[in-house]
Amino acid sequence: MRDGRHTLILSGELDLAVAAGLEATIRDLCGEGVSGIELDLSQLTFMDSSGLRALLNAQELCAKHGYDFLVTPGSGQVQRLLELTGTTDVLPLADAPPRPPSPPAEADQPAESD
Repeated sequence: MRDGRHTLILSGELDLAVAAGLEATIRDLCGEGVSGIELDLSQLTFMDSSGLRALLNAQELCAKHGYDFLVTPGSGQVQRLLELTGTTDVLPLADAPPRPPSPPAEADQPAESD
């Protein structure tokens, strides 16, 4: 916790099996009088609709208590789910963590003729 803001770094899968636990954790944090909650999705490998619902419920709960709420975007399937559902337009997103540079693409070289 820093300045009353909690950052929860989520890893693995955020699905039906764990979504309720995340919601309970956020409710507990709101009961402690935090100033804000940030959910870091950068280490998630999978999220389903239950996980998405947990994120939206967390946002709603923080708004209800007047707390700041922020989401650090994920990658791969997690980010794709947020984009497909239009949630990237609804959730307050932090800047994505820097990604390592991609290796340069090899250009097709024309065959040499003699």
